[in-house]
This record gives sequence, C-alpha cells and structure tokens, in this order.
Amino acid sequence: MENKQTDSSIDNAINSESANSAFKSEKKAELEEKAVYGAGCFYELTKWLIAVVIFFCLIHFFVATVFIVDGVSMEPNFHTGETVIANRWQYIFGNPERGDVVVLKFPGDPVHKKYIKRIIGIPGDTIAIKDGEVFLNGKKLDEPYLPTEMLTMPNVNRTLRGSDYFLMGDNRPNSSDSRVWGIADKRFLIGKGWLIIWPFNQVGVIQHYTF
Repeated sequence: MENKQTDSSIDNAINSESANSAFKSEKKAELEEKAVYGAGCFYELTKWLIAVVIFFCLIHFFVATVFIVDGVSMEPNFHTGETVIANRWQYIFGNPERGDVVVLKFPGDPVHKKYIKRIIGIPGDTIAIKDGEVFLNGKKLDEPYLPTEMLTMPNVNRTLRGSDYFLMGDNRPNSSDSRVWGIADKRFLIGKGWLIIWPFNQVGVIQHYTF
C-alpha cells in the first residue's frame, strides 16, 4: 500500500515538473515572440522616421524653407515675428527678378545671418540713388510698396555685373542692405518669398512687383 502511494507521489511530482517545464517553455516562446514583434515594430518605426527626416530635408534644401522676420527693415510690408515660406525651387531653376521679395544669407556672415529684402537691380542694371530717389537704368523708379514721402539715402551709383544683385529693405531709413554692405551674389539668395503663414491674421500670398 505504501509502495503504491510512493509511486503515485513520484508520478504526481514528475507530472507537476513536466507541466512547469512546459509552462516555462511556453512563456519563453511567448516572450521571444513579443521581443521579435517589438524589434520589428521598432525597425519599422525607425525606417519611417528616417524617411520623414530625409523627406523634410529635401523639402528644406530644394523646395522651400521657413524664415521668421526679425527687425523693422521691411516695414510696413513685413513685421517682426511674421513667418514666411520662401520658394527655393524657383531660384534653382530660374533667375531672380526685379521686385522679388527674397530671403537671403547676409554676404558678410552667410552662416549665421539671414535677411529679407527686395531686389531692386539685377545683372546688367545700373542703380543710382540721387536726392532721395532711385533710378533704374537712367529712369526714376516707381515704388508703390514704399510709404509716401519716404526718401532713399545716401547717393549711390552702381552697375551690376555677372551674378550681382542690388537689394534694399522697404523701410529705407532703417534697413541694412546693398547701400551699406554692397551687392549680393546670386549664391546668397535662398528663395523668393511665397507665403506668410503666421500670424493668422496676416496669412496670404506675398505680393511682388515687376519693374
């Protein structure tokens, strides 16, 4: 009788150990499956994040870039804090034109400083400023984007060659531009102003003038 009880206890212990072993194996397999699934999800997420970063880098360097206006040099047409989208694409495959509002790298410090200005002269033009007025190729320039009675100083006479561009801010008395630091080569022009996207009450397409 005692032998039978002992055999039964041994069988129960063996069965219990087998069950525990099977349970542990099942848990291990489940954990391994979860780890593989987690690694797969992480890989997919990383892949998509890299793709998104590459996409936005391509947009930034070849299509459009964001610029935040800082300063009064383009008032009353652009104000500090306004966020502007500049179209890079247009200058990669085309040439800047007179009257374009452009975002550019400051030629004196192209790594750290960016400005927003208006193109007044393009290669081949002669720009003259005399007695507060601007002359383009010998003719007085009509500038409807400027406040009435605003004078442009000081006197300047410059013929543009090669890839030279002459730029000025719309707030002439308070703008550091080609009158101060000289012409800007085309390589410094980042893009043509396209949209104002902030603040909401100023959202809209940027108006350009042709002359």
